[in-house]
Amino acid sequence: MAVKIVRLVRYNPWWKGKGWEKEDYDLSKAEEIIPRKGIEIKKGSVTLIRGIRRAGKSFYLKILIRELIENGIEPRRIVYIPSDRFTKNEVRGFIDELRIRYGDLYVFLDEITYLKDWRLLLKELGEEGITTIATGSNPVGLKREAELLPGRRIEGNEYYFNPLGFREFAMFINPNLPEVSFRYDEPNADETLPWYEEIEGLFYAYLQTGGFPEAVLDFKDSGKVKEERYEEIIRLVLGEIAKSGKNEEIARELLEAIFKLRGNRVDYVTLAREIGVSHPTVRDYLSTLESARVIYTLEAWDLGKKRHAHRKAKKIVFQSPLIATSLAVYLGEDPLEFIEGNIEWLVEGTVASHLIWHLEEPVIREKHAFAGFYYDQTRECDVVIKGRGGFFGIEVKYGRVKRKSYLFPVLYLSKDETGEDTVPASLYLYGLEKSRRSI
Repeated sequence: MAVKIVRLVRYNPWWKGKGWEKEDYDLSKAEEIIPRKGIEIKKGSVTLIRGIRRAGKSFYLKILIRELIENGIEPRRIVYIPSDRFTKNEVRGFIDELRIRYGDLYVFLDEITYLKDWRLLLKELGEEGITTIATGSNPVGLKREAELLPGRRIEGNEYYFNPLGFREFAMFINPNLPEVSFRYDEPNADETLPWYEEIEGLFYAYLQTGGFPEAVLDFKDSGKVKEERYEEIIRLVLGEIAKSGKNEEIARELLEAIFKLRGNRVDYVTLAREIGVSHPTVRDYLSTLESARVIYTLEAWDLGKKRHAHRKAKKIVFQSPLIATSLAVYLGEDPLEFIEGNIEWLVEGTVASHLIWHLEEPVIREKHAFAGFYYDQTRECDVVIKGRGGFFGIEVKYGRVKRKSYLFPVLYLSKDETGEDTVPASLYLYGLEKSRRSI
């Protein structure tokens, strides 16, 4: 067992004492730390953090570890285990041995869904009251299996980990911007109007980085995103597909088909015909991509029945504009020319993802419960939120604002127009905070 513990030392440099950050793989590379929302680690409970890869989950765990040490927790009672490097039995052995040596532990299991039967491990740790923080990005495993863990000290301790929102990005680049926050249906941008030029400029920069930390730091350092970031995004998307046991070629063709839609609505049958597979296959692959938080599928609302009309066409948006731009580069386009030529589509997708981040909470308020869109023979509203007071629409009009009459109130997001029902998109997104369980 001692030999196995030795295998963990390289991943836990804080066991050596002060100055460990210089030896840590993640913190040693960080020239600057982007602030993130903190979470409460509840002693004796299991905390789950799930989100797309390269959004900064591993780095975030190291920040949590540093905070625990600063708050007086004995460093050797904190163990970080990269789950892709060990088997479930090895992980269980590490934990048991360290508990004998040091007593109560804080166990950090990074990318836990690499472990076979990881749910059983979390179940055991929860029942034993071991403080556990686990991350995962597996497109199917983490979401479905987490739902099978009721009463295991996990309720209220599950979080989404997303790329940086525009508000976080802007305040990181320019800390002097005003503190403004409002609900999606009650925007008050008065305090930010004097800052419009600065915020609008930052919004264009945000569309380039998509909120992925490495791309954000690229931009802050050199004013552009490094070309290698686009390849990393494509690799992570296809990697998630491969991990779920699905065909990469089908996934690649489906992503290209979604990309070519440019936000236009579509049905499963049309997509299936486009790539030469069955529509249940399309539905399955879209579900996988959504669970991996690569895309969001928006369904049309049936206003009369106050629920989604499942047989109507869908809209598919990328979670981050950097994913769309990476696909453009993969297909031979110049990134900046692509952004310039498709800015309204990118803004529309960014608005949809930010509204979801603003409202979603694991289990109790998932995206399908509140987000969708609306269309009929003559009109389409980009995003429609179902709230307790009814439906509320948001339309992106990055050119001239053209109003239409709907059966629900609508807010128009412009490039630079303001009015009673109109707000510049950049100022609107700057005011939207993530939900309490979205990091």
